[in-house]
Amino acid sequence: MKVTKTIAIGFLGLGLATANLHALDTNERFELLENAMVEQASSPAQKSAVSEYLASVAKEKMELAQALRERAAVSHGGKVISQNNEKKELLRRAAALEAEASKYKKVSMGLGVEAKQVASN
Repeated sequence: MKVTKTIAIGFLGLGLATANLHALDTNERFELLENAMVEQASSPAQKSAVSEYLASVAKEKMELAQALRERAAVSHGGKVISQNNEKKELLRRAAALEAEASKYKKVSMGLGVEAKQVASN
């Protein structure tokens, strides 16, 4: 009984330890889905729809980056060091969001141009 219990606990521990190795981050899942959408869009209507979706995602990311920059500019009172660290973190996140937004916008514009070229031919 003791050996069986030990083996069962060992397998349970091994399963829990390796369960997160195959898990994907939510952002990675969205990127994979978006890449699949871009690759599978073949008709002008599909390319236009994907282009509009990516443009709206870029707009949302830019708005969130702007909100983070505004939040970084506000003084909350308290310790200067913690305020400076929070400000740096907010500005870092805003810059990362703006970089992502520019990537989305570039892909969106490329799809939009392709959809117009196919439609005009």
